[in-house]
Amino acid sequence: VSPCQFDYAGSFSEGLANVEQNGKSGYINTKGELAIPCQFENAYSFSEGLACIRQNGKWGYINAKGEVVSPCQFEDAKSFSEGLAKVKQNGKWGYVNTKGELVSPCQFEDAYSFSEGLAEVEQNGKWGYINTKGELVSPCQFDYVKSFSEGLAEVEQNGKSGYINTKGELVIPCTFDLAEDFSGGLAFVCRESGWGLINQKGDLVVPCQYIDYVNY
Repeated sequence: VSPCQFDYAGSFSEGLANVEQNGKSGYINTKGELAIPCQFENAYSFSEGLACIRQNGKWGYINAKGEVVSPCQFEDAKSFSEGLAKVKQNGKWGYVNTKGELVSPCQFEDAYSFSEGLAEVEQNGKWGYINTKGELVSPCQFDYVKSFSEGLAEVEQNGKSGYINTKGELVIPCTFDLAEDFSGGLAFVCRESGWGLINQKGDLVVPCQYIDYVNY
């Protein structure tokens, strides 16, 4: 479909694949045609109709037509998830929407992609969660956090793990040494006595007595 002519070729995503030729990146379509010329210093795969591209050392976003949606002004930028993408400016992270508008100012030390309407953010060495409006749903008070899965997210405080809900409420106290994501309504948790399983109410369905576990 496309002759071996590129120095690099990525996987297809949303009908386009990033390619590199003579040190510049662009995109081909599924017919092998160069849909967006190789003009960028770097380029990522398309996600939710947009792709990160770099020009003059700065990152921005283009649409599938190659039109600039957000100018190349960021120190770093990542792919879109649930309508938002994290971007870096002056050493801090924030979020832009698919129109290229900054919906959450670049104020976080670190940040992750949105999952189930919430994203993990770090301030002053502690972690919390914001919603898609940029509002703090859970204050930055945890030592470690994970993405939401089935309406719950693992959080760590003072060396122990528990779970919060999407309202930011601690619904399963931080009493476990280790904890994994929920899947099928259950999550693996570990105490000194071993691994077990809890349900979404925090009840032990399988006692913590096993040396190890295998995901189901």
